[in-house]
Amino acid sequence: MMNAEQARDRRASDGLETGDTAFYPTDADQAHAALDYVAETLLRANDMHAAFPDIYAVITRRVADEVARPDGPFLEPTWISRLAGHFCTRYLETLRWAIAGSPQDTSAWASAYATEGAEEMPPVQHALLGLSAHINHDLAIGIHATIVEHGHARDRAMIARYKHDHDYVNKLLDASIPEAFDRLIRRHHCATTRWLDRTGRISRWCTMELLTRWRTQVWAEVEALLAARTRAQHARVVRRIAARAARIGLLLRRPLPALSRVHASS
Repeated sequence: MMNAEQARDRRASDGLETGDTAFYPTDADQAHAALDYVAETLLRANDMHAAFPDIYAVITRRVADEVARPDGPFLEPTWISRLAGHFCTRYLETLRWAIAGSPQDTSAWASAYATEGAEEMPPVQHALLGLSAHINHDLAIGIHATIVEHGHARDRAMIARYKHDHDYVNKLLDASIPEAFDRLIRRHHCATTRWLDRTGRISRWCTMELLTRWRTQVWAEVEALLAARTRAQHARVVRRIAARAARIGLLLRRPLPALSRVHASS
């Protein structure tokens, strides 16, 4: 007989065709469609992990919209769109593993999907765990991979253009916060987010301060990966990224009053 956890996972996996091409997006538009599909399916299954892809979809939609503009803000829209697809594919990989009951390949994602105490966490906490694992572990590795893929690992002029586009995404994150809060309140019935939303600009500022710190560190790790000249040097950077993301993930699993200490680890 299945326990509650197994039943929940079965409901989610029944609704998600994880072998479908939607799980392998190659650009920002496909990534947005995949995230909408995942979020809606997990929501119908009452799966607590729906919060993260739901707000991730908000951010990715804004990236896709800006990429599509002929006079848009990105200096390298093809690169940022490819990065959005590559980045989303990585998240969907971790989701497939979670649905299959397979172990994650990094502690940060293991924390995001761990079941112990998860039922008591508000949706915003699940969203933060996903954001942290995806930004603090996956993003630097994904950015480095796409820079190498485009053949610009030693081209400082192009790397500066990529950094401009990476930094511009911060503006899209900031613009996404009101809608992300609204989704957490309306679609996920998150009382904690409702309380945070009452603080107005304070909660928005705190959210962006946290995300900006994380993303600033991401670019420092991108530079470290680009500077690595041997496999051993590259592996050391990856281990450092994984260790930092793991520490933050453990902090984010604590009761919400402890989350203020995440700044100290950022």
